[in-house]
Amino acid sequence: MNKTLADRLAFLISTLGVKNTDFARRIQYTHSYVCMVLSGATADPGHRFINAVCREFSVNPEWLVNGKEPIFSIPCLPFQPVRADALAKFLSLSDERQKAVEDIINAFLHEDMAEREKKEGESKKPKKQSKK
Repeated sequence: MNKTLADRLAFLISTLGVKNTDFARRIQYTHSYVCMVLSGATADPGHRFINAVCREFSVNPEWLVNGKEPIFSIPCLPFQPVRADALAKFLSLSDERQKAVEDIINAFLHEDMAEREKKEGESKKPKKQSKK
């Protein structure tokens, strides 16, 4: 699985959930060139292409070129690989979709805060003593 650069690129596009045309636009290459790389017709797309993919989608260049994991890299952030992957995927979203994800996270945070406050309130209530 993912033995060639073309395989890894196809896997990346699928994982990110973007269309080939959107992927090409974001890295500032033509759709036809990306299709040539995906088909293997262009086996070595060059450093400029690799750098564009890695920069735009926070991809680890070692993974894209050689298959050495992790797939995503977030420089200077000490995340576990799963969290780095999630952050990289988030950063690859459009601004509009990032805002939607932030709204969801804020709703969860609000719910968690309300639950914590409720638990703290319950723990501060005097406990009823049982009658014997």
